[in-house]
Amino acid sequence: MQAVSDEQLLQWVADGDASCLGTLFERHHRGVYQFCLQMLRNPGHAEDVAQEVFIKILKAAPKFRGDGTFKGWMYNIARNATYDYIRQNKRHGEPAEPNEYTDALNVDEISADQSAESQQRMGNLTKALASLPAQLQEVIWLGRFEFDSFKELGQALDCKTGTARVRMHRAMQQLNLAFAEINGAPFDE
Repeated sequence: MQAVSDEQLLQWVADGDASCLGTLFERHHRGVYQFCLQMLRNPGHAEDVAQEVFIKILKAAPKFRGDGTFKGWMYNIARNATYDYIRQNKRHGEPAEPNEYTDALNVDEISADQSAESQQRMGNLTKALASLPAQLQEVIWLGRFEFDSFKELGQALDCKTGTARVRMHRAMQQLNLAFAEINGAPFDE
C-alpha cells in the first residue's frame, strides 16, 4: 500500500479537509524548521516562521496549480515567509552567532563518538555557511539538504532549472572560499 502523496493531501486541504494539513506538517515540519533555523539562526524565531509557513499553506492550498512538486512550492512559501520575517524584524537586532544555534541545527548529525577534528571541521563549515549572504545560504541549504534535483530547487527558488544549477555552483564556490578562510584550507581538499 502506497502512502498518499503530498499533492493529494494538499488537494484535500484545498477541498476543505484541514485535518490533512496535520499529515503534511508531520512530514515536513522538521525540514522547514531546519531551513528557517539556518536562515534566522534563532530557534524561537525559526519555530515561529515554520508555524507561519503551515498557516500560509492552509490559506494558499487552493492556489496550488500542480505544475511542480508540493515540496518545491512549500519551500518557496518558507523562503518568502523567512524573508518577510527578516524584513519585519530588522530593527530588533542581529541573529544569534553560529555557536549559539549550531547545537539545535546539528543535533542529529553529530554522534558522540565522532572525532574532535571532525567536529571542529563541521563547526568551521557551519561558521562558513553562516558567514555567507542569505541568498547563498538558502541555495546551499535547499540544494544540499532538501532537494534531489535542480528542477525542484528551481521551483523553490522561483527560477529555471539551469539558473538553480548556476546558483548552486556559485554558492558552493563561495562556501569553499569562506571555509578556506576559517579553516586554513579549502573544504574539498
